[in-house]
Amino acid sequence: MGFFYFVIDVGKNLHTPPPHFTLSASRIILSHILTCSIEFTINTYPCMSNLPTSDQKFYDVERRYRDPNTARYVVLPVPYEGTVCFMKGTSKGPKAILDVAYQIEMFDEETHAETYSKGIVVLPEIPSAASPEEETQRIYETVKRYDLFNPANKRLPIILGGEHSITPPVVRAAADSIPNLSVLQFDAHADLRDSYTAGRNSHACAMRRILEIENVKQIVQVGIRSFSEDEYNQCREQFKNIITPEYLEGNFVAACDLIDKRLTNNVYITVDIDAFDPSFAPATGTPEPGGLDWRQVTRILRRVCKTKHVVGFDVVEVSPFGNGNAITEYLAARLVEKFIAYMD
Repeated sequence: MGFFYFVIDVGKNLHTPPPHFTLSASRIILSHILTCSIEFTINTYPCMSNLPTSDQKFYDVERRYRDPNTARYVVLPVPYEGTVCFMKGTSKGPKAILDVAYQIEMFDEETHAETYSKGIVVLPEIPSAASPEEETQRIYETVKRYDLFNPANKRLPIILGGEHSITPPVVRAAADSIPNLSVLQFDAHADLRDSYTAGRNSHACAMRRILEIENVKQIVQVGIRSFSEDEYNQCREQFKNIITPEYLEGNFVAACDLIDKRLTNNVYITVDIDAFDPSFAPATGTPEPGGLDWRQVTRILRRVCKTKHVVGFDVVEVSPFGNGNAITEYLAARLVEKFIAYMD
C-alpha cells in the first residue's frame, strides 16, 4: 500500500484555481496489490473574490480586466442625495460619471501608465435609504461586508457619490481596519457644522462627523472658501488645517509641504467636485466662485499618492445638467483616471 500526503492551498473562493499544489511523499510501501491512501489538508487564505458584479463598467475593457477576483480598483456607486438643500441632482452623479468614462484614454499622458492594466470593477450601487441615519448605516455595513479596506486584499476602493454625507461611514469603515488614518479633503465648504437642516448626518456635517471617529488622527482641508460663524467658533483648532485657494495660489510649494506634514502616513482622499472653480466644474449643488483649478488639484493628488499610503478615494457632489453639457462628470471621471495613474 502506498501512502501519499498532499497539501493543497486554496483561496476561499473554490471557483478559482488553487494558487499552490505541493506534494510531500512520506513513505511508500510496496505490496502485491497497488492501492493508495490519499490525505488532504486544505488551508484557506483571504481571497479577493465574493464581490458582486454589475453591468456597469468604468472603462470599455474586456472582461478579464473587470474580474472581481483580481481587480485592484473597486468602484462603488452611492447615488444618495437625501439631505441636499439647494440644487438637486447628485443622485445622478455616479451613473453620469460612469457613462462618460469610456471616452477617457486609458494610457495616462503624465505617468505613461496603462490605467486599466491592474483591473477595475464596478459594484452594484447602494440603494438609497429612507433617512440619513439609515443611509449612513447602510453604507457602513456594505463597505464592511465587501471588506474593501482589508489590507490583505490589496484593493483600492473608489466611491462615487452622491452627496458628501456618504463619506463619513466609508471613513469609519476604513478606520476600523487601518490605524493612524488621516483624511485629505478637497472642497469649497468646510462641512464642519454639528447639525444642519436634515440633522447631524447632513452633507454640511460630513467633516464634523469624521472628526468624531476615534481612529482618524487628522483632517487636512484644501480649497475651503465658505463656512459659517458657528463652524469657525466651534472648530477653531481644525481651521489650522484649512488651506484656502488664495493661500494655495501664492504659496503652492509651501502649501504642499504643509499638507504632507499634517497628514499621517495612511490617507483617505475625498473630493467634493465644488472644490474646483465653477469654470471647471459648474454642475454641482452649491458652486462657489474662486475655486481650485485642474493642475492645482492633480499636482497635490500626485504628490500625496507618491509620499503617503492612500487607502481609498471618493468623488462626490456631481449634479449633472442632463442637457448634453458633460464637462463636470467628465472632469470627475478624468480625476478617477488620474488617481489610478498616480497610484500605479
